[in-house]
Amino acid sequence: MTPPPSRPAPCPAALDAVLAPPVPVLVAPMAGGPTTPELVAAVVRAGGGGFLAGGMRTPDEVREQVDRLRALLADDDGAPAATDAPASPLATRFGVNLFVPDAVNTAIPDAARTPGALAARAEAVAAHRERLTALARDLDAPLPAAEDVTPDPAAEREGFEAFLAAAEEQAWPAVSFTFGLPEAAVFARLAAAGIPAGVTVTSAAEARAAVGNGAVFLVVQGPEAGGHRGTLDPAARPGITDLRTLLSEMRRTLGAASVPLVAAGGVTDAAQVARLLATGATAVSAGTAFLLTPEAGTSAVHRTALRQTVAGAAFAHPDDGGAATAVTRAFTGRWARSLVTPFMDEFADAPAAYPEVNALTGPLRRVAAERGDLEHVHLWAGTGAHRIAERDAAVVLAALTPGE
Repeated sequence: MTPPPSRPAPCPAALDAVLAPPVPVLVAPMAGGPTTPELVAAVVRAGGGGFLAGGMRTPDEVREQVDRLRALLADDDGAPAATDAPASPLATRFGVNLFVPDAVNTAIPDAARTPGALAARAEAVAAHRERLTALARDLDAPLPAAEDVTPDPAAEREGFEAFLAAAEEQAWPAVSFTFGLPEAAVFARLAAAGIPAGVTVTSAAEARAAVGNGAVFLVVQGPEAGGHRGTLDPAARPGITDLRTLLSEMRRTLGAASVPLVAAGGVTDAAQVARLLATGATAVSAGTAFLLTPEAGTSAVHRTALRQTVAGAAFAHPDDGGAATAVTRAFTGRWARSLVTPFMDEFADAPAAYPEVNALTGPLRRVAAERGDLEHVHLWAGTGAHRIAERDAAVVLAALTPGE
């Protein structure tokens, strides 16, 4: 007999507003532009929740985004209100997602930090840069020097500290970490400030490590997700276990230490949301479903590609007509799911080196985007990209709401 689905763990009181909104759907933190204060505000006002994307932004830019979101949520009619207006209950229904740089990522093996390993990584980056020179010339795009894209651990630690200080000073309702696992002291520090913190995980082993360091909720990312995979070790190949199975595995693995789980990856309709909630998720996170909304900051070239996918005019899988997506390191040096482009095939062997590869290809992708060139840009999308629609965020949320 199949056992009944495990019940979702209750949210700690401080997390109720963020992870248990009236509609248990959160807009995902899509870095690089798509997730805007306007998008999160629209979803929150329609009954859901969401996370701002701190990745690819400076601490000051994230502060401005938090202020903007709070202003949008401060007035009941949806109009921006003065930043000194009394806090609205809606303004507690969001969090901020932060990238974890390698310098503070406890999940990176010691062997990857040795002088020999770092030298080999630098050589791989330099060799990859040489492979990009012909394309950079064809696109008439600048190509940074290999030494200019090498991260500075001291600067990474300083930048991460600035984000934590911003979280404390602005009293963010919640923080989620992606791309790694900070040390236990970071979770304790945020807890002392009244800020619950969680981690994006892709396996039961990662879930155990995150909870062990102090995470009070987990974002469980399945292989269907668009954009970057949230593996804690950036060199690890992401797993392919489907999302519902992952949820069940994590519930069994965590046992008495169970924490609220947010299910993420490839969610585009209410039936999927209902199944994930029945499997034990406290809430469900959706990203790709919101990419064509007017409130999203999705780029023009990205919107064009998604429209073509929805229409079946391009990026269609030959077998079933669904979205043709694949996981690649070609664009950033970290595994991420994109609509399939020639660039992904040409540079499939890009080294596991983020942020170096991201910095090398960034100027090429920007020039290609300005030209409307769909072959040389990243087009992050989940496996259900062909099922999304160009509608207001509130309408998309309604389509994701179980029972509607």
